[in-house]
Amino acid sequence: MLLPSLFFCLLWLPLILTPSNAAAGIANSTNIAKPGCQRQCGNVVIPYPFGIGSHCSIQDNPYFEIDCNTSFSPPKPYIDGSLEVIEITDTHIRIKNRVTFHCYNQSGGALNSHLTFINLWKSHFTFSELNKFMLVGCDDLAIIKGYRGRNYRSGRIFSSGCMSVCSDSQDVLSGPCSGIGCCQISIPKGLKTFGVELISKRNHTQVVSFNLCGYAFIGDEKRFRFGGALDLSDPTFINRTEESVPWVLDWVIANKSCDDAKKSNDFACLQNSHCVNSDTGFAGYHCSCNAGFEGNPYLPPGCTDIDECMDPNNLCEKKCINTPGGYNCSCPDGFFGDGRKYGRGCIAKHSQFPVLILGKTI
Repeated sequence: MLLPSLFFCLLWLPLILTPSNAAAGIANSTNIAKPGCQRQCGNVVIPYPFGIGSHCSIQDNPYFEIDCNTSFSPPKPYIDGSLEVIEITDTHIRIKNRVTFHCYNQSGGALNSHLTFINLWKSHFTFSELNKFMLVGCDDLAIIKGYRGRNYRSGRIFSSGCMSVCSDSQDVLSGPCSGIGCCQISIPKGLKTFGVELISKRNHTQVVSFNLCGYAFIGDEKRFRFGGALDLSDPTFINRTEESVPWVLDWVIANKSCDDAKKSNDFACLQNSHCVNSDTGFAGYHCSCNAGFEGNPYLPPGCTDIDECMDPNNLCEKKCINTPGGYNCSCPDGFFGDGRKYGRGCIAKHSQFPVLILGKTI
């Protein structure tokens, strides 16, 4: 006699999480700010370890403390008094841009200009490789100079640049920067400081009819699309670029590796999370929820389990069993199989299959 337990099949198959049920970032978690602290400044969510005001950021680190300036409507968040925050994610912080520019009159005389120099030495931030150094203009050479390293003494000098030339506006096409009206170069990982030098060979005298200014800036490559000749003559180009093409900064917790931080009393990664070392060349780390968990790994209780069975896109055909960090599929009584939609599924024990009999007539 068969045991009753053999009349059904229950398969426990730990499933790998798909993108549809991947853990949400810290800015989208339910546990965003420390108790008693603001969650948002204007339209920008401020997730811990950052915080608005004193005693709301991790270890009261001044570079994680956000100043919410209410003189604007809506209010605007700032770091270090002058860097406007656009967005904070698990590993990046986006900052409002600053464009270097030189503008000229019909005879080549200087009309106005602005130079950019940024220093992040004392912070836990570095410029991300997601940025590109970009130049827009038809008679311009842009040079970027900066340092990588812990300080000026030990830092490694970085210097590079690109040139953009054109003689007719019809030659300037929108799209990727090709060197005609626009050029761009990569910047190194771990850049801590930079300044920009903008040079024009003829002060735009031969292109003044369609291009009075040269512009240079670092910015998120994915947020910038060159508009061709329209960008060369657009009087709103500076404001539009500063508003829509942010700097991307990598941020880390402390100046310690994961191994060193785990030995200290202020290790930041809480339950169901793991430590990830910085890959910028600097000591530092951030925390990330383990697979199958979500939330803010810096705030109690840490990361919490995702119930994948609540996701209509889970891979189970009939029965879904949530487990810590994952889920399993099974078949109910009277069925056998692996329970998965794209596997064997669940097949009835006594299902009737048609029988095809092959023969010949006489």
